[in-house]
Amino acid sequence: MIKVLSLAGLVLVSTASFAGLSGSYETRVTTSSMVGEPVASKEAAYAAGKMMLQDVNAQSPRELGQNAYLNSNDLVDKRSVELLDSQITIKEVMTSNGDIAYQPVMNIKYTYRFRERE
Repeated sequence: MIKVLSLAGLVLVSTASFAGLSGSYETRVTTSSMVGEPVASKEAAYAAGKMMLQDVNAQSPRELGQNAYLNSNDLVDKRSVELLDSQITIKEVMTSNGDIAYQPVMNIKYTYRFRERE
């Protein structure tokens, strides 16, 4: 009986040691922007923006983690990346030829778990 209790105590201490090594994760909410190519009309810019939104919404958490800007100094759990909100705005720009063009800008808000490097 004493051997069983000693073994159980050893397993408990070992588990606690491993848990201490892993560190605790924190959650961060952040935003980023992605821009599309300038096009000739607002309608074309909205259509391109819609495709950008559909592409981002279809990505898995791992794909989002690879494509979104995440602080490279942190240890990020890329499986935890979750899209919270996304929206498209159209930016009016002037090309080098002096023509007016319209550029879709996608703003995304996402959350992920991370651990700071020690």
